[in-house]
Amino acid sequence: METIFNDIRYAIRSLLKRPGFTTVAVITLALGIGANTALFSVLDTVLLKKLPVTDPDRLVLFNSVSNAQFTPGSHTGTNRRDPHTGLTTRSSFPYQTFVRLREQRGECSDIAAFGSLALNVNAGGLADVAMAQAVSGNYYQVLGVPAFLGRTLTDADDSLAASPVAVLSHRYWQKRFGGNREVVGKQINLNNVAFTIAGVAPPGFEGAMDVGSSLEVAIPLAWEPQVSGDRSSMKGAGDWWLRLMG
Repeated sequence: METIFNDIRYAIRSLLKRPGFTTVAVITLALGIGANTALFSVLDTVLLKKLPVTDPDRLVLFNSVSNAQFTPGSHTGTNRRDPHTGLTTRSSFPYQTFVRLREQRGECSDIAAFGSLALNVNAGGLADVAMAQAVSGNYYQVLGVPAFLGRTLTDADDSLAASPVAVLSHRYWQKRFGGNREVVGKQINLNNVAFTIAGVAPPGFEGAMDVGSSLEVAIPLAWEPQVSGDRSSMKGAGDWWLRLMG
């Protein structure tokens, strides 16, 4: 297993020496999962080129590639099968993979994780549903996105020992809160869990989501089980729901 992650570090280092690449680079790393095999791939997509972030040419999205015998217990995201090779490319990973890759990232400065969810928002006596992401504490730092108001999330926020905080997109802040600059520090309820608004993201940044989607609220990854009620998302190796970027 250690050799696999050494190979990942070498592949990432090679890719980072070629900023602006647009082709798919596949790292054929066999991971033994019982009698099955899973592979890693690294993908630079059109989506990344459109993100209003620092150095988008140096960001990569990770995908997994597996043969027909491997099937995750549950999977969120895209799922594409190549009819010629029989290999399936999936866009998400379990939480444990994020933790291990971040530990073994090598030349990649850091790796962030994010997963999509919908949240019932209650603030000021009004309720609505917002498109949200549960993100690792380093998410905004990896993307190079500063706060427009207040602050963004940090690694210190990504813990159940920390007070729950959220970051609003600029568009959602204007739509839902009328652009009120006093919103920072105010409390909102997300799926009946009280969060404090830490800040507002800059105009134009609506998350690293699929094309056609937009991020309205971001919460720390550690707090996702609290708002979703699913305690397995952070532990189950068969729960593939996080996108990885670095």
